[in-house]
Amino acid sequence: MIRLFASDLDGTLLNALHRTDPVVLRSIARVRQAGLRFSLATGRTLRSGRQMGFAGNVCVVCANGAIVLDECGVPIRTRSLDPAFVRELAAAFPTAPLEFVTVAHTYHLQSLEQHRASFGNAPFARRLLMRAPGLVGPPEHVYNVTPAQLASLDVLKVNAHLQGPGPAQDVHAFLARHADVATNAPFDPCMFEITAAGVNKGEALAWLAARLGIAEDEVAVYGDGGNDVVMLERFRHAYATANGSPAAKRAAGTVIGPCVTYAVPRHVVRTLRAQGSLCAAR
Repeated sequence: MIRLFASDLDGTLLNALHRTDPVVLRSIARVRQAGLRFSLATGRTLRSGRQMGFAGNVCVVCANGAIVLDECGVPIRTRSLDPAFVRELAAAFPTAPLEFVTVAHTYHLQSLEQHRASFGNAPFARRLLMRAPGLVGPPEHVYNVTPAQLASLDVLKVNAHLQGPGPAQDVHAFLARHADVATNAPFDPCMFEITAAGVNKGEALAWLAARLGIAEDEVAVYGDGGNDVVMLERFRHAYATANGSPAAKRAAGTVIGPCVTYAVPRHVVRTLRAQGSLCAAR
């Protein structure tokens, strides 16, 4: 029996516009009405389960597993990057559009104007994601910080989209030299999503399940991208959307429909019905 459903957001649970809507929310409500649990599992940094229109009855594994929030939006676990690594990364790439994520804020070496300029050059999908409700603008973002200031913060994740092969290759080479302390698991190859070594959605979700008293074979996971692979490989009940990457599909083993036809919400409801949980919700 599935007692915890966990889903990636973009390309998986959300609709074609990368938003929540009544279909998505109803499927989660039916899980909760059955007395079961639902968790988001995303590379995004959410400050609360209520962000993006979700009700406050979901757990959140975010920042690729570096942050876990309970159903009230309270951080119950964080996994930090090594401060020396953070300072060295910032000093090595002082003009790069790096985003240093903490529980409360996202910090930038650049000015607001420079960040907007680099944001404007990002691919359409990246711009669409960043325009999602609650993810852009004050007070979340802090600009013009120094490497020394960053080293004093509890940085959990570093995001970046780098234009051109040169800068990206330089950062990949830097990360290869620091593979013992950091890992990069982006949802898309054009991105960087850097966390501490060993941090990923699968490990964080397993930790959350254990905290909730739920066995790993009672967890169903859904994903579509590179940062979902470890999660999809770890859990027996794993599903990739048809629009997902080849790696995600291989990791899951089972492919359901595309996100644009609400494959995940529909699969969740079918699972509830098959295991008799919908009757319990009535």
